[in-house]
Amino acid sequence: MKIERIHRIVGLWMVLLSPFTFHLSPCLAQTSMLSIGVRGGGQTYLPTAAVGATGEVRPGFGGAGGLDLRYTYYGSVGGQAELGCAIGAGFGYGVAPLKGSNTDNFTNTDYLGNTIDYTINSDFTQRDKFAKIDLSLLFAIRLNGFTLNVGPRFMLPLAANRSLTINEANIDAYYPAYDVHVVNQLITGKLETPYTENRPSNISKYHLLVAAEIGYEWRLTNQHALGVQLFAEAAVWSKQSSISNYQSPMISVAPISNANDPVPVVTIGSVESFVAHRRYLDFGIRAYYAFNIEHVVEHRFKPRGDSRLHRNRYYWW
Repeated sequence: MKIERIHRIVGLWMVLLSPFTFHLSPCLAQTSMLSIGVRGGGQTYLPTAAVGATGEVRPGFGGAGGLDLRYTYYGSVGGQAELGCAIGAGFGYGVAPLKGSNTDNFTNTDYLGNTIDYTINSDFTQRDKFAKIDLSLLFAIRLNGFTLNVGPRFMLPLAANRSLTINEANIDAYYPAYDVHVVNQLITGKLETPYTENRPSNISKYHLLVAAEIGYEWRLTNQHALGVQLFAEAAVWSKQSSISNYQSPMISVAPISNANDPVPVVTIGSVESFVAHRRYLDFGIRAYYAFNIEHVVEHRFKPRGDSRLHRNRYYWW
């Protein structure tokens, strides 16, 4: 069943690319290149706050890097212009942070029945760390060394883990009956910052990206080249894993109900409770080495000695 789905996806990409590549068959020259590259840069999320959220959430930028292997087919369309498609696979690892601030307001009581109005201001950073594999099928252009690749890329995160850090927290407990503010005290709630805890990750299971790469390629010989490209890719669709929406404050303080142990418990909530959705974004530089596959195959399998091919067609080595 999975193989059938892969075939359908590949078939869809080929249909999308067909308007650009159907004319390559009668080209005067065709080239098949295999490239091995490294990519480095940054990645992040572009988040949208949930309706009614009491704080703000914004992107934080983390590093990312990886390797990729790519097959590119070019057909000459006259002069130095070449058009074709690139099929690639890659593996990498990186960090995608979210940053934000929040204000929580709620009311508690103490063991004497006094009302306590809490106002808690906090600043936080959440980091998703994960490996990733990707598959791509891109429309490719090469012109006098200039290169441009555009198209879809499928990205699958792996081995993800998450950490949440409360950088600052200000817990203000106000007693209306006495007009008294108690700020960051154990008796009414205090959180030592920076406070960090690891959590199960619930990042999207996979992403469908639109990728763009632009750069320049230097020919070392007619059959070998080095290239550098700037790249950027953004998610147009993501499969979101299940989210535990706690619907609770970012930081909450339990009621002071025990006279023998009056220190209340401070609980850290979830960033997900006020993030509606997030869009993955990746960008950076790709450097690669490429060589002509046809030249390598021709060189290795060219008959030696007797030029009469009908006698030596099995003598490849």
